[in-house]
Amino acid sequence: MYSKLPELKKDKDMEFPHFPSRFHAAVFKLWETCSADDIANALDIDKKHILKAAEDMGLPAQKHTELWKDKGYITTIRNAWHILPYENLLKLLGWTEDELATILKEDDFLFVKLGDFKPYCQPIVLPDLNDGQKAQLKTIKEIMTTFFGDMFEGAVPFAFEGIRNQGDTETPDSDGLRLIYSYFGLYAKALDCDVDLSYSKELLSAYKKQGINAVWLPAALYQLVPFPFDESFSKGYETRLNNLKKLIATAKEYGIKVYLYLNEPRCMPNYFFDNYPELKGTVQNNYASLCTSNPKVMEYLRYGVRYLCEQVSDIGGFFCITCSENLTHCRSRHDISSLCPRCADLKVSKLVSDVVTAINGEAKSVNPDIDVIVWTWAWEEYMDDDEVIECLNSMPKEVILLSNSEVNKEFVIGGVEGRVRDYSISIPGPSDFAKRTWSVARQNGLEVGAKVQINSSWECSTLPYLPVFDLIREHMTNLKNEGVKHLMLSWTLGGYPSISMKIAASCLADPDEEKYKQLLKDEFGEWAEAVYNSSKAFSEAFREYPFYIYSAYNGPHNAGPSNPLYLTPSGFQATMTCYAYDDIDKWRCIYPRDVYSEQFHKVSDKWEKGLEIIQSMPDCEYKQMAYGAYYIFRSCYLQTKFVLCREEGDTSSLLTVAKEEKQIALSMYKLMCLNSGIGYEAANHYYYNKGMLAEKYLNCQYIEKALS
Repeated sequence: MYSKLPELKKDKDMEFPHFPSRFHAAVFKLWETCSADDIANALDIDKKHILKAAEDMGLPAQKHTELWKDKGYITTIRNAWHILPYENLLKLLGWTEDELATILKEDDFLFVKLGDFKPYCQPIVLPDLNDGQKAQLKTIKEIMTTFFGDMFEGAVPFAFEGIRNQGDTETPDSDGLRLIYSYFGLYAKALDCDVDLSYSKELLSAYKKQGINAVWLPAALYQLVPFPFDESFSKGYETRLNNLKKLIATAKEYGIKVYLYLNEPRCMPNYFFDNYPELKGTVQNNYASLCTSNPKVMEYLRYGVRYLCEQVSDIGGFFCITCSENLTHCRSRHDISSLCPRCADLKVSKLVSDVVTAINGEAKSVNPDIDVIVWTWAWEEYMDDDEVIECLNSMPKEVILLSNSEVNKEFVIGGVEGRVRDYSISIPGPSDFAKRTWSVARQNGLEVGAKVQINSSWECSTLPYLPVFDLIREHMTNLKNEGVKHLMLSWTLGGYPSISMKIAASCLADPDEEKYKQLLKDEFGEWAEAVYNSSKAFSEAFREYPFYIYSAYNGPHNAGPSNPLYLTPSGFQATMTCYAYDDIDKWRCIYPRDVYSEQFHKVSDKWEKGLEIIQSMPDCEYKQMAYGAYYIFRSCYLQTKFVLCREEGDTSSLLTVAKEEKQIALSMYKLMCLNSGIGYEAANHYYYNKGMLAEKYLNCQYIEKALS
């Protein structure tokens, strides 16, 4: 029925035994982000029944639900994915099938994060509860009114208090690029809405104080220019261009330039090629590439970039990823079902350089000051060292070469050997691969830059920043010694204007230890020494983190305490930065199960030593980040232990874990009431909201009862 959406798998269904019915589960899961009217409309059930269910579960009166429509729709989708059929989900969002399909494809490939399929969901109907279910409902109400009655009080979602509370101290300007993604930037919809939603003046002002001189946002070319093959794909491009112009003008007031992320040419759905079979390249599931070996495709790419630059000639520039999760040129993915015969024998280096040359040539023809940044993301997986050099040799001399600082850096953790690809704060760069790449680029006359993560990474994405200042200073000192001029400071996560940013900028200017201590004294006054010592302890603890890129994508550390415990195996596989489930083998990747578990045990135990140093410190953002990180890492250990004990049939340990997990969920909930940045990440919106932590409490309570 819904041919443009991920396929429905009828053998995949999720049970929610901690609720008396699926109806109650749906109301509970949607209560924080959707109004009672919207829930009633989506379920086609009278509003009085929705309100009665909420009352029976002790859910507090709703506030702020309107904020989630534009800013938090991904959270709503995540909470509804396993409970609502497609028709109910579309009604809940108020979207058409085309609108949801576009979001799933272009909102940082959300459909991949959701598993690239839709689990079967039974229709939601009003239940007729038996006595046992009524007793369960009573227990839920007691818990909610006792512990979670203030769900809509305290920190307001999306308010991000720390941004408003930036001091007057400004970081000196840099002569290099300092590029960052908006901490709360909408991904696919940033230019469809008022750009203030993603790039407020408050945030731009805070960035200026941090020495940030550029912001970036993603762009699909066919959404910003008339798509010559089928203009229906470009619907609304005029609005997006006008919003882009507004953003450029506003950012300019703060000395900040705007860069677009181009991942081109964008693949198209298979049905598009019914009318244009000659353009079809490599096929991947429901999509196929626009083959760059076809002159018409390259003509479109050049036209699109030129048209865009003519409309916004004062744009700062573009950065290009040419091998990525998104299918672009015909050899841009490994997991392909049908390789394009025209490109099968072509080197990846040629396909990459052809795209970059086209983008650079058209941009520079409009305005020579427009930067084109070539990011080597994943090149090492598609090309050997010789082909990387060949690719660099064929690059236009005006481009800036950007490399992940820590790419291919070797490590040994828990006796396990591995290599970093990116997103590692726990293993500071730069790597030998990055150094060699920069060296070759410089020999070819190119300027170079490093992609780093300062605040957070997929190692722990749902805190504004990790207080591991020693690791940040080590990385920045290494980059200073390497003479790297330009920095991309974040992907979609890590854009918070934090103390970590100030420390990084200060270290790049002068890594002197005494200057670092003075910065802490300026920020924390009498607590500076405690921060210095505790951050040192946190940094040492974080070195024990069981890093591996696919573990970072799939593990329980992003959902943290909100990830449910499963008394029986869920049967679902962990998905990239979305659902961890109980899939321990995708969590651990290269680590043996016992080693993976023990490493998180080490991280949380050593982290706790740092907490002892700041135990009496007054409540502040630093202390909230420190405790939030501990709850996440301790929960990772407990969740891993739960799965292992479940397999061993160790009921006593399962009960112990469930009790502690319940308390950790409550502790994280209390932090969320203090700080609206906790649980948030721009490309996933609220990875967990307060209701999800309350549900985890119910989940643990149910397990306790089942095991007692």
